Amino acid sequence: MLISKEEFVEIINRFKDTQDTVEKVNELFNNTIDSRISDCMNASSLMICHEDIAVKLLEKIFDDKSILSWWLYECNYGRDFKIGNLEDNGVKVDLTTAEKLYDYLVEQLERKINERN
Repeated sequence: MLISKEEFVEIINRFKDTQDTVEKVNELFNNTIDSRISDCMNASSLMICHEDIAVKLLEKIFDDKSILSWWLYECNYGRDFKIGNLEDNGVKVDLTTAEKLYDYLVEQLERKINERN
């Protein structure tokens, strides 16, 4: 059973919020007077986050090996995605939101299931 679109979007938004917090904390440490302290600190180590595991689970759920992690990390949680960054059978795919990513992943999963049958 798939997770709902709402659950998926909530997870993606939590990933994005966590990354934003990591960047803010890193910036604070990088702007400290004592660079020895900032060199030793990394906001990622301060955040208790299991994003990597959650992403792997989502990839398993959607039978996806590349799109989700690419959209999250290469497209900055979708913020840097531009229509035309991804084409499917010659058609430009719109993944400008987490909702559209969910729809695309479901569509791809359904296509794979139909091809197997």
